[in-house]
Amino acid sequence: MRILVSSVGRDSHPTGICRVAASHAKALLSDRVASRVFLAIGSWQYELFRTLLGPCAPQVEFLVTNIRNNSASRNFWYAATLPRLAKAYGADLVHLSYPAPTFRRAFRGPVVVTLHDLYPYDMPENFGFPQYYANRAILWQCLSSVDGIACVSNTTHSRLEEIFPGTSRRVPTVVTGNYVEIPSEAPAPLASLEGMGSEGFVLTVAQHRKNKNLDLLIRGFTELANYGGFHGPLLIVGSEGPETAALHRLSKSLGVSERVKFIHSILDTELHWLYANCSIFVACSSIEGYCLPLVEAQANHARIVCSDIAILREIGGTQCIYFSLTGDAVRSLVNAMKTCMDQAAIETGPDCHLRKSSVLAEYSKLYSRANAVYLKRARDMTLDTDTTRTSI
Repeated sequence: MRILVSSVGRDSHPTGICRVAASHAKALLSDRVASRVFLAIGSWQYELFRTLLGPCAPQVEFLVTNIRNNSASRNFWYAATLPRLAKAYGADLVHLSYPAPTFRRAFRGPVVVTLHDLYPYDMPENFGFPQYYANRAILWQCLSSVDGIACVSNTTHSRLEEIFPGTSRRVPTVVTGNYVEIPSEAPAPLASLEGMGSEGFVLTVAQHRKNKNLDLLIRGFTELANYGGFHGPLLIVGSEGPETAALHRLSKSLGVSERVKFIHSILDTELHWLYANCSIFVACSSIEGYCLPLVEAQANHARIVCSDIAILREIGGTQCIYFSLTGDAVRSLVNAMKTCMDQAAIETGPDCHLRKSSVLAEYSKLYSRANAVYLKRARDMTLDTDTTRTSI
């Protein structure tokens, strides 16, 4: 099977969607699910994906598009250019890394999409007004047009059915999770940590968005540092976003700007070193579709503190210490961090259902079912055309 994975997006530095798309492309080749893998990306993403793919980069056929990196240009590219690319390269199936404008009849093969979250409905603050209305429209249009949907978690699947009832009956849908790749290279420490790592450090990996509650983490870290006797830094690894300026102002106003380190671009080997060597890993989100950093922290046997929400319970199970986002959330977080630091390191990695072979088995099932849906649609369209001609 010739599969075209489309990941044209705005980011030119590592994000969850980019990293998942790269891992998926590598897995499709390594497990022989696909005979050829095409990866459609923006010209500003080329170096990023070459780095993410590593030694597998020469095996992936890059389809690099030269367009302006803005929402209008990217959406038009998905609607008008992607179908032509799929036809030109003889793709048997197109896999969208995230929901994008999809006009079904323009494709000559099945189209599936990975659904990471329902943020346009659940966290419109991430997009701002009135942009989130456009995001909602694109999400609905895409889900109404594709031949298959891969939900990254049971929580995302449940929310999909709440917002768009009956979708799973109409469109083949699977729950896949995201697997973690441990780099083959030895983990490498960050040079910027020299002189700071001896006291340990608190780690979080998150974009600077409202739902990540990084302001809560900074407040909790400040209390831990001032009254809990913790002397190391807080490392916030993730791309900048709508909350970046406010987070810097908060760190300065609390007097911890020298101890809160913002890191925006990092190699996989460096990231896994951080997971493996942090005092604790913290995820403070109020809502998530999935949480790949949590799985990565588990895979590296980190001690973990999580907000007590359904998706983090689904992923973290009994391996994490949970804190409440209701009431005095700062106090609850600080108590959880103190408790976690007193515990031994985690001995086990993520559950087996997050292994690559299991995830790819679900994708293979989805591809097969999506192809059957596509063929049925094609037959129905042919019958409709024949009926119209007969009537004329």
